[in-house]
Amino acid sequence: MLCHRRGFLALPGGFAVAAFWTRAQAATTLPSERLPRLVAAYPDHLASVEGDHLVWRDGTRQPTGAASPERPFEQMLRDASIADQLRQTYERGPPAGPPPLNHSPGRLRNTAFFTRMYGDCRQAAFARSLTSVTWMPKTRPQRLQVTGVNDVARRLEQVIGDLESMPDRFKAYLVPSAGTYNCRPVADTGLMSMHGFGTAIDINVERSDYWAWANRRGQIAYRNRIPYEIAAVFEAHGFIWGGKWYHFDTMHFEYRPELLA
Repeated sequence: MLCHRRGFLALPGGFAVAAFWTRAQAATTLPSERLPRLVAAYPDHLASVEGDHLVWRDGTRQPTGAASPERPFEQMLRDASIADQLRQTYERGPPAGPPPLNHSPGRLRNTAFFTRMYGDCRQAAFARSLTSVTWMPKTRPQRLQVTGVNDVARRLEQVIGDLESMPDRFKAYLVPSAGTYNCRPVADTGLMSMHGFGTAIDINVERSDYWAWANRRGQIAYRNRIPYEIAAVFEAHGFIWGGKWYHFDTMHFEYRPELLA
C-alpha cells in the first residue's frame, strides 16, 4: 500500500521516493555569481576570480572554463572544469521529488582543484592533514579520520553534536559509519573520491541505497530510506547529501559549502 510521508511517496519494502521535484536543473551557461560564491566558500585558499581564471592566495591562476559551453554529462563527469562543478544547483530543504536525469550536484568535480586545496593522498605528506574525530560518541563511539583543512574536522564534530541530540529513532541510520578517509577512486570514473581528500563520510550502509546497486535498465529508479532530518543537520554545516543525486548515494555526505551558499 502507498502512503505519504513528509512529501515522499512511500513504497512497499520501506523505500521512498518524492512526489515531484522543483527547480534543480543543469545550467547551460554558468551564472555569473557562482564563481565568486566558490571564492567566498574557501577564503583561506582562494583570492578572486579574474576573467576566466581562479586566483589562489599564493598567486596561482587556474582556468575555470566558465566561457566554455556545457558538455554532455558523461564528459563533464570524467573531465570537469571548475565551472562544470558549479553548473548544477543543489537545493536546500527536503527533496521535492526524484532528481531529473543526470542531475547529481556535487558529482562533477575538478580533481586538480581539490588536490591543490586538500593535497594528494597518494603522497606521504598528506597524512599530516588528517585528524581523528569520534563519530556518535554517546551512541556507538567510532574513531574516524578526516581532514583538518577548511575546518572540516571541527565542522563534522558540530554535525555529530547535533545528531546526538536527535531522537533515538534516527540513530540506527547513523551507526556504524561506513567510513570517512579512504584514498581511493570513484568506481565509475576512476577519479579521486572525496573520501580520498578526507572531506566525506558515509553513514550506516545497511539503511542506505546506492544507484549502482539498482536495476539500471533505462533510467535509474530513485530509492531512499534516510530521513531528511539527518541530511538537514549536515547541510547546516556545509555538507551536501548524495541522496539528492540522480546517481543516488544516500549514505554519502561531503563538505561542499560552495554548493550551499
